[in-house]
Formats: sequence, C-alpha cells, structure tokens
Amino acid sequence: MLAVLATAFSCFALAEAQQHRRMGQYSGFEGNEQVLGSEVAEAIMRVSPTRGNEHSFEGREKELGLAVGTAIKIMNVESGYQHEMNDALVKMTLNFIQFAKDHDLVDEMISEEIATGLPMMTRVRKLIEKTGNTELALIAVTEQTACFYQLVQETYREPGKLTYKSPFGNVLTSTRRLGMHDLTEQEIHEIWTVPRIKGAGDLLGVDLQVTEWQEDGMITISLPSNKLALKP
Repeated sequence: MLAVLATAFSCFALAEAQQHRRMGQYSGFEGNEQVLGSEVAEAIMRVSPTRGNEHSFEGREKELGLAVGTAIKIMNVESGYQHEMNDALVKMTLNFIQFAKDHDLVDEMISEEIATGLPMMTRVRKLIEKTGNTELALIAVTEQTACFYQLVQETYREPGKLTYKSPFGNVLTSTRRLGMHDLTEQEIHEIWTVPRIKGAGDLLGVDLQVTEWQEDGMITISLPSNKLALKP
C-alpha cells in the first residue's frame, strides 16, 4: 500500500512539475550559460569573415550564453502567434503609439521622441558639416541606434538608402483580433515612422526621404539624391 501511495505521489509530483514548467519559458540551458556561450563564441569566430574583435566574445561567454538562451525561449513561443526576437519592443512601441492616438497626443509623442535624440543628432550634424558625408544622416537614424536595429529585423543597405520591412505586422495580426490595438501598419507609418524620420532629418540638416506605405510593408529611407519611385 505504501509503495502504491509513494508511486502515486511521485506521479503527481512529476505531473505538477511538468505543468509548472509549461507555465514558463525555458531554454534548457539554465545554469549552463557559460558552456553554451563558449560553444557559440567558438562557432561565431570559426565562420567569421573577418575574425576581428567584433566577433570575439572572449571573457563574455556567459553573457553571450544568456543572450542565446533568451533567443531560444523567444523563438520557441508559438502561443497566439510565432514570436520573434523583437516581440517585446514591438509590443511596447505599439502600446506607446496606441496611447498617444487614444489621448490625442500624437504630435507630442513625435516631438518627445525627436527631442530625446537631440544630443546624438547634434554630434552627427557637426560631423556631416565637417566632412560633407550625408550618409552619416542615414546611419544615424538606422544602424547607429539600437532603437532601430533591435526593432527591425530585415534590412537591405545600398549607397544612399536603406530598405526594411515594417516590424509590426506579425504582432498586430493578433493584438487587433484581441482588441488590444486598433492601429494598422499604414497608420503607424503615416503618424509615427515618417514624422520621426523627417524630424530627425531636420535636426541633422538632411532632407531624408521616406517612401509612402506599400502593401508589402517594405519601407525605404533615402538621401535626397536617391529619392525612389514607388513600385508599380
């Protein structure tokens, strides 16, 4: 009888542990981030086209392991929709824009965002004036800032322009259905993306161009001499 009870208790405890585990997200490498990071660091350096310092994580293996572990957890979340690496930042940005829209604060939102970039934009403007290199303006609003490259996953760089895919569609498909947001990607482009880029361009002294909304979600930011015609 005791053996039966012990077996039943063990099964119950195991089921409870499994249920608890399903309630969270786990990489499977918890506590082994150092080992994971070391292996990933070695792989990165092995395939690095430059073998330069930008691909060396010596002394930072655990941090790299933690980052990879986070990526594993995020990419394994499929409830509701397939989560992506930028998911948290996308949701925070959507909440921010939705709040501004709901409270008629869109203009104030744009002004505040542009103002927070003033110190960096001022430095870059001085460099542009000194060197005449207007490409620096394009870099300043995209590849220079984590606010861009952590939010946007697909980018295509050419001289004088950068094209990327709007990052909001994947999340909006679910949150609009759930009633969390009523924004559309086109609306976000028109009330948030374009004014921010144009405002940053004003600070930089460069008339940055932004394409109108297209159904494929691709957006191009370009220098004045590279203003692009829309796709037919």
